Amino acid sequence: MLKIVIIVLAIIIAILFIITKLILNQVFGKRCEGNPNLKYFTADDFEELDSKKIEFKSNKEQMLRGFIYTNKNIKEYKGIVVFVHGMGAGHLSYTTEINTFAKKGFMVISYDNTGTCTSEGKGLKGFFQSVIDLKYALKYISEDKDLNTYSITLVGHSWGAYTVCQELQYSPKVKGVVAMSGFNNSSQIICDSMKDMTKKNFIFLKPFITILNFITFGKAGIQNTVDILKKTEVPVLVLQGDSDTSVALSNSLVSKKLEDKSNIKTILYKGKNHNVYQTLESEKYVTDTFAEIRNIGKQYKGKIPKEECERLYGNIDYKKITEEDAEVMNTIIKFLEEKM
Repeated sequence: MLKIVIIVLAIIIAILFIITKLILNQVFGKRCEGNPNLKYFTADDFEELDSKKIEFKSNKEQMLRGFIYTNKNIKEYKGIVVFVHGMGAGHLSYTTEINTFAKKGFMVISYDNTGTCTSEGKGLKGFFQSVIDLKYALKYISEDKDLNTYSITLVGHSWGAYTVCQELQYSPKVKGVVAMSGFNNSSQIICDSMKDMTKKNFIFLKPFITILNFITFGKAGIQNTVDILKKTEVPVLVLQGDSDTSVALSNSLVSKKLEDKSNIKTILYKGKNHNVYQTLESEKYVTDTFAEIRNIGKQYKGKIPKEECERLYGNIDYKKITEEDAEVMNTIIKFLEEKM
């Protein structure tokens, strides 16, 4: 009887591993190219913003591509801001923020992670791959004689916030880190996302996700971000919305474990969702706009006719959808200026 129980348990565990592997492959095994119907701002959309193409290799020789952004009116830079994007459409999702940093006198370096937009890679591989990519970005900067004399700060949003904080275990010499809407546990965020999409709880898969992450990336790939922040002496600014539907407060970087860390400042914004750098009105506009598109998509069973698609996306107010919260951006800029 015991033998039968052991065999049954082994089969169940094997099935759960297979299911988890399939889910992770669905999330990370394919490329992120962004939404082809959306307009993503480039340097050309901003009168004073200059850009210079860069490329460098990451850990498997895959080429990562991005830009060095500067303001045309500024000749002496306060330092380098390395901006790391979130999941979805690469760094061009944040060109408005990049332009703001450049206007304030920073040189901004941003690129697309492995498997994203202009960079090489058949898929994203996993959350920790972006930490590896950032290590190679910093290596590229350190080896460039025109760049390696500047102080460096790291700024990231969502997946990018996880990335810049995780990087602190490798790059303790950065002057400061800004983490917007970052997550603590990478396995938990996957379970939360699946629950949000299906309305079913997948927490029972968390151990299997963690094991597969360990197999892929080793011990570093399963470390909680808060544990890394507890050890660092680098100044860190954590920004989080209390109404974030993508990163639950329970899995955010807002943690009691960090309350005694004088080098870490946390700001929790009331009513803000995931894009804390945007105004409340802009966030609401984003939510309402894409809710409407999803609802219409359901009516057409996911295949919206070309003309209807052009109408929906053509009516988007891109100025409103990217409207920055001046108070939040000024808080970030002040922090960066103090740390450079």
